[in-house]
Amino acid sequence: MLKLIPTPSKIVYGKKCFTFKKITEAAAVPDFVLEELHEFFKAFKTEKAFEIIGSLHIKLNNEFSSLGSEGYRLSVDGNGISVEAFRENGIFYGIQTLKQILFQCGNTIPFMTIEDSPRFSYRGFMLDAGRYFYKVREVKEFLDLMALHKLNTFHFHLTEDQGWRIEIKKYPLLTQKGSRRSHTNFGFIPRGGYYTQNEIREIVSYAHSKFIRVIPEFDIPGHTVSAIACYPYLSCFDRKLKVATHWGVKHDILCAGKESTYRFVFDVLDEMAELFPDGEIHLGGDEAYKMRWNLCPRCQAEIKRQGLKDSEELQQFFMSKVNAYLREKNIKTIMWNWDDIQPTKRLDPSIAWNLCGISDEKLPVIKEEIKAGREMIITSSFPYYLDLPYGWINLKSAYEFDPVKGFSDEEIKRIRGVEAPLWTEYVPDMRTACLKAFPRLGAICETAWAQEENRSWEDFLERMSFYYDFLSLYGVKGASLKKAMPSKIRAAASSAWFNRRQLHWQGLYNLIDDAVVKIKAKQL
Repeated sequence: MLKLIPTPSKIVYGKKCFTFKKITEAAAVPDFVLEELHEFFKAFKTEKAFEIIGSLHIKLNNEFSSLGSEGYRLSVDGNGISVEAFRENGIFYGIQTLKQILFQCGNTIPFMTIEDSPRFSYRGFMLDAGRYFYKVREVKEFLDLMALHKLNTFHFHLTEDQGWRIEIKKYPLLTQKGSRRSHTNFGFIPRGGYYTQNEIREIVSYAHSKFIRVIPEFDIPGHTVSAIACYPYLSCFDRKLKVATHWGVKHDILCAGKESTYRFVFDVLDEMAELFPDGEIHLGGDEAYKMRWNLCPRCQAEIKRQGLKDSEELQQFFMSKVNAYLREKNIKTIMWNWDDIQPTKRLDPSIAWNLCGISDEKLPVIKEEIKAGREMIITSSFPYYLDLPYGWINLKSAYEFDPVKGFSDEEIKRIRGVEAPLWTEYVPDMRTACLKAFPRLGAICETAWAQEENRSWEDFLERMSFYYDFLSLYGVKGASLKKAMPSKIRAAASSAWFNRRQLHWQGLYNLIDDAVVKIKAKQL
């Protein structure tokens, strides 16, 4: 029996086997298939690619339209290997399955038929490059790993309090100054970096070659200290700030009462829209503390002018206004769900939500939002936040989580899929990223791809030895199974370590700084 991750929808074995033979003339195979297989065999350190390609039959077939644009049929018989699909996406995913088969079987493959298609159309991974910069080469490595896991949406978190990562030509200070912070949680060492527009195009093109769409995130109105440090007029009180050094929610956010703020936001989005052609932009929207807005005369005047109730409704108005600007460009928007998931009378229902948390208490409001027409992407911090310690989220809890539990069949139609974010305040490099993400991403990809009735924790556990070996082909060293499934003592230790790290959040600084702003506001 083959060990495949994610597990296919249906697999039937025959009684015989197919053995590759030397073939002097290669079959007609699409370029993207050739590239995928050559990369695989290069990692596999073998010269079998030509023989296999000669026995490989690729065909687009309307007969498999019922499997959708990403489904495929892979069959092995006496004539060789056949991969058929309704669209090229499906061929690509069939090839990802074939890589795992070849890795296990080598030259001799059992006769079989696999029919496979995904559970969700949105299967995402988010990389937070705002806190720690990841080089273009490293971003491509993430994209390669996404493809292996049949993930199709790359959420690229590009702006943060701790760093601005995308070149915006109209505002050069964003990268000249906003891309660097003086030190970090890991010591007094400056950190920085950004992507030029040409590098962004390179990343997007590479993602598309892997049938991965790219959704950039421009986080507003909060998480914008790196921008305010460059252009102080963006804040409520024209404050001169430094790019944030440590983690934690900052109280300085974009001023919602200045027309210059909207002009800045629209200018940035104009340039981003040219670089990211996949039709969606993420606007952040989370953790925007309203302390500054509550004191700001301009924000309070805007609340009265628009007939709003309070600063919470002002943010809904703010996000809806930016959303309307993007809709004129035929671009859809996504944002993180409202922090406490309150009813949103002023927030345009066309804005999709990344749901960071689902509970019995929050479920009624979520259902009301769905009823109003809002789409949801399940990004529940427990168990999908890959940066959190295994003591909080072990491999089993990541695997057994059902993202649509509690929703009706009709409501599930508005749930686009799932996403696993990798926040990086405590993930400064690829080595740490791999330890955090793997093997949990293997569990989450099966949540996203396989039907609920096809999933079994015991079966998944039996496939782990293969999974570790397969990842090692690509230089990935994940957390051991012992670390990913920690004992109570080890879990407590990892939780204590993580909690100690969080003491760096500078909460005392926020209290002192808030007092300074209150004094300044009274003087206006």
